[in-house]
Amino acid sequence: MKYLKWLAGLAAMALLLSSPQDAARGAARAMAQWYASVAPALFPFLALMPLLTSEAAMAAYEALLSRFMGACFNLPGAAAPGMIAGMVAGTPAGALAARNIAARGDIDRGQLQRLAAATAGFSPAFLVGGIGAGMLNSVAAGWRLMAAQLLTQVSLLALLGHCREGRVETVAAAGGAVEAHPIRGAVLSILTVCGYMTLFGALTGVAGRWVGQGASNLALCLLDVPSGALQIGKLPLPDGIRAILLAGMCGFGGLCLIAQGLDALKGCGVSAGAYIAVRALAGLLGAGFMAALQGLPSLEDVRWIDSVRRNPLATGALVTALLAIPVLKRQINIASNNVKRR
Repeated sequence: MKYLKWLAGLAAMALLLSSPQDAARGAARAMAQWYASVAPALFPFLALMPLLTSEAAMAAYEALLSRFMGACFNLPGAAAPGMIAGMVAGTPAGALAARNIAARGDIDRGQLQRLAAATAGFSPAFLVGGIGAGMLNSVAAGWRLMAAQLLTQVSLLALLGHCREGRVETVAAAGGAVEAHPIRGAVLSILTVCGYMTLFGALTGVAGRWVGQGASNLALCLLDVPSGALQIGKLPLPDGIRAILLAGMCGFGGLCLIAQGLDALKGCGVSAGAYIAVRALAGLLGAGFMAALQGLPSLEDVRWIDSVRRNPLATGALVTALLAIPVLKRQINIASNNVKRR
């Protein structure tokens, strides 16, 4: 584990150097996707986000939701601003807000971990504007994605409400006077998203050369949601099935989003394995809530079953979801037992 990051970096560098042309094309596609859909949908809301996460707004959230947080999620009222920031601003803004709350000593490490992991996700602006309107040409689909994500976040907070750990006094607050410079903060956030998308786009561009385009598209969905959403939108599947796949993918968040969240929580004692396990569970819940919101396609129409069977991306997503259930159950049981012993 000590040299894991170094070895991963060497492997990624070797992969990129094995086919620099494919890496450049993959990076260019990711940057084009960021330019066409992600940046226009997110930037105006990120510029306005300081108004929704200011000290006055945070105090209002805590006053309004204090009793609700304790009764439903076993969290103190001070955690309410972190929950709202995660649901409204997405990751990593929500993780940074939760970290600052922990740095004040208002929540312990276990509460920080489940708050940040459960509320990780995308801002409604991206789900409705970026994916719904920008990629699927359907604002209604974007609203359903947002509803599925909110239901998933609330469900995870309730399910994980029993986890506790000892208080941590050394959590450092996240720096940066974003409120004083909202435009600059929004620009830096947007550029950070671009950087992550470009890196993962380059890696999947090279991966397509070695494992085939179908497997590369599946990897893209697991790595980066904005780029993966574009691939799912092109699948020859009924709209309902594509929406369920999108909701599951957005629930998981992709390794790109997970990396941003863990980076924001670096040094806080947050378990990366538990964080990823919660996000995988969020993917299953997101797909289930989307299916409930729109109704499953008719089983009498077997054409979509044939499409899933023929398409490696959809088939891989289905098999992964089924195999993840026992793994997630075991991971959560282990985490719960470790917490009780402490």
